[in-house]
Order: sequence, then C-alpha cells, then structure tokens
Amino acid sequence: MPNVQFTRPEYDAALSRWRLVRDVCQGSETIKYRQDVYLPRPNPEDKSEDNKARYDSYLKRAVFYNATGRTKRSLIGAVFRTWPTLTVPATLEYVNEDADGQGISIYQQSQSVVGHILEVGRHGLLVDYPPVEAGAVSRAQSAAAAIRPTISSYVAEAIINWKTRKVGGQVLLSLVVLKERVDKDTDDGFGVEIRDQYRVLRLNDTGQYEQEVWTDVGGSWDVIDARMPLDGSGKPWPFIPFAFVGSENNDSSLDDAPLYDMAEINLGHYRNSADYEEASYLVGQPQPWMSGLDEMWRDHLEEKGIYLGSRAPWLLPAGGQCGLMQAQPNSLAKEAMDAKETQMVALGARLIERGSAAKTATQADNESAAEHSILSLAVSNVSEAYNLCLTWMCQFLGVKGEAVYKLAQDFSQVTLDATILTALFNAVQGGKLPEADFWQYLRDRGVINPEKTDDEIRGELEAQGPSLELDEEDDDGGEPSDS
Repeated sequence: MPNVQFTRPEYDAALSRWRLVRDVCQGSETIKYRQDVYLPRPNPEDKSEDNKARYDSYLKRAVFYNATGRTKRSLIGAVFRTWPTLTVPATLEYVNEDADGQGISIYQQSQSVVGHILEVGRHGLLVDYPPVEAGAVSRAQSAAAAIRPTISSYVAEAIINWKTRKVGGQVLLSLVVLKERVDKDTDDGFGVEIRDQYRVLRLNDTGQYEQEVWTDVGGSWDVIDARMPLDGSGKPWPFIPFAFVGSENNDSSLDDAPLYDMAEINLGHYRNSADYEEASYLVGQPQPWMSGLDEMWRDHLEEKGIYLGSRAPWLLPAGGQCGLMQAQPNSLAKEAMDAKETQMVALGARLIERGSAAKTATQADNESAAEHSILSLAVSNVSEAYNLCLTWMCQFLGVKGEAVYKLAQDFSQVTLDATILTALFNAVQGGKLPEADFWQYLRDRGVINPEKTDDEIRGELEAQGPSLELDEEDDDGGEPSDS
C-alpha cells in the first residue's frame, strides 16, 4: 500500500532544530509552556508534589529575554525598509493585493517567507491554477471570476518528502509531498475539526506534471482528487511548478538555519536567568539572627512576636546579641547571562556583515560576489524564487512580458538628500531623466506610496492640475501674484 505519509530521513533529523528556533522566536509564553524541554528540573528524580511546586516557582521566576525573535523582526524590517520592486504584465497586477487567493499580497507573503528562511533556512512556493473544465469558460471569464494562478506558501515542516530526476542535462523535481491542515465543519455547523491531508506533486512516467490530494477515508489514505494542470496553451507541464527557497541556495537540499546558533545561546541565557532568579529569591533577603537567649526568653519573643524596623526594638537579655545575616554577592550566573547577551549581539551582527561565500551568477549580477551577508544571500534567494513563480504564472495565463520581483539588499538606513532630490527634479524637467526613475527614487524613500504604479501617479497628477505658482517675491513670504 502506498505510504503517502513517508518522511525523508534528513527531514526527520531537522525537525527538532526547526522546532527549537520556532519556539524561541515565538517568545516567553511558548518557551515556558514547553517546561523542562528547555528548562531542566533541578532534581528530576524527585517526583514529589513539593518538588513539582518548587519547579513551578522556578519556572515562573525565570526571565526569557527574546533576543532571537527581536533580531528576526529587525532583519525583516531592514529588508523591507526599502520597498521591493515589482514589474509584471497587467494581467498579473492582482498580486499587488492578492497573490495567494486569500487576500495576502506578494509583499506581505514575501515578508513572511524571509522570516521563515531566517528561522529554519527552508521554505516552499507552489504556483497553482484552480481546475476549470475544458471549454467551460474563457480565460477572460475565469479572470473575472477570480479563477487565476496563485502562489501558495509552504513552511519547511509541511514539505515532508521530495525526489529529483535527471532529464537530459537538467535535474528536475519528480516528486513533492506537502502536508496540509484543512478545516472541516462539524455536524452542528458551528464547530471545526482540523484534519490532515497530503498534496502530491509528481512527474509521471511520460514526464508530465500531475497533482493528487490524499485524505483519510475510513482509516486508510486514498486519493480524493487527481488532475493534470495545463499551461496557457493547454499543454501539460513538463516540470513541477514548485520552488524551494533556502538560506544558501534554492535546490532541494536542506540549508542551515541562520538564527539557530543565536537561539541556542538564547536558551542558555534563559537557564542562567532561572538560576539567578532562584538564588536571588532564596538568599537575597537579609536573615535576622539572635544569640545569648535561654528557652524562657525565646518563648517570650515567640509569644510577643518579632518585628523589623527602627520603631520595633528587640529587647534581649543581658549578654544577648542580634544582627542581620546577608549572603555575599554571587555574580557567576549574572556574568554568564552578560556573556551570552554579548554573544547574541555578535551573532546578530554577523547576519548582516559582508562575507565571502559565493553567490549564483544572477545574484552577483549587480554586486560583488565576494561582498555579501547571510541576510543578503537569503533575500537574493527569495527574490529568485518569486521571479520563477511569476514566470510560471505568466505561463499559466499564456501571457508574455517582464515579470520581476526584487527585494532590496542594501540594508543601510535610506535617507532623503535634498541636494540629490533637487538635481533629479531638474533632470526630469530638463528631459534628462525619465519620470518613472524619479518616482522610484521617491518610492524607495517613503515619499510616494510604494504600491502606486506609474500610471496611478500620472493619473493623480493630471487630476490634480497645475499647482499654485509663486513669483520671486512670494519666496520671501509675500502674497501670491495676480498673474
């Protein structure tokens, strides 16, 4: 019987690493929910209720400083500080607002993909076209009914199996199995059951792309839907339109998780914090002591009570002594925390420092291949994957034209230079610079809404009409001229 649930060994080996980074990035609530997975019990052999209560207190006092999650969000912010550039045929402009068929724009989806790459170093994008009966509707009618190609996003954990095949001199994906979770209404119409299903993408024996959906039917896994997607010319696909995205390259192999090392140190910092807070709680308060008391005096003090403070003096017998015992500072756990914080800062900086690993020819087209960072390499991979997906979408629709999506790889703070702005404006006025390039400069610096197309900007300017012109006297604060 076919085992659609089969998972590759390297996938199984990577799951624990992926889970660790995911949990750390989600923050304190997730980390503490996992209890002794990340914070070992001080005395694990003791199964008593007292020891369980002690561990609960130990866990609550621990402080999780989410440096890894904050670093991830900061890196995503650095990538999208400059808005991505999107150039597509008019038929594909809907991806500006809805790339996946669920209302998520290509910009929002790519932000999520960059985050997944930083966490686990792997992601997947599937270009698909809803099944339409042959001859039932025209492509124009399909577009009007929102039947159009989409880009579906799959996390690394959902890509459970894959195979490749060499066709001629090219290595192609021959199988991809995707684990999906779908909602099914309960009988009363109010509740929801979440069930697993598997989407199988494969090249058949004749080299044509087929897609199947498997679900649990009566205790066994069976195909409930099978189809052969066609391109814009009505022909079967000779390859699977699925793109792997990695932190190092976009082949089917598993890449390193860029944030894994930081996540490990983040957990070490968390454990040091638990010990530090525990020690502060147990010995951080001053302990009063007395000496020279007999049993009668001891009983007298216990009966009357002992109060601390300048207005509550302790009456002692002749020769009696008292004082406060304070534990000597022990900064070992705090020093360990400080050292790990320094290490996390260094690891975060390494993600955007220029390195020396090689890029592909496409990635190195506009910059030196020897000068890049881990982040810029990951961003290049995301851009390449989306460019491939947009090309496939054009093939689904049977349209031609440039389809490019490029994420920024300059992570420095973008500023608006008044001198450059004036020079560019004069160049446009003098016919030396196209308006479109000037508008792109303003988009990159947040002056113009980055989602506005050139046609939209031009239309708004025409509708606005000529602006109020001031003569030279007006520059000094005078009244507008009557001319």
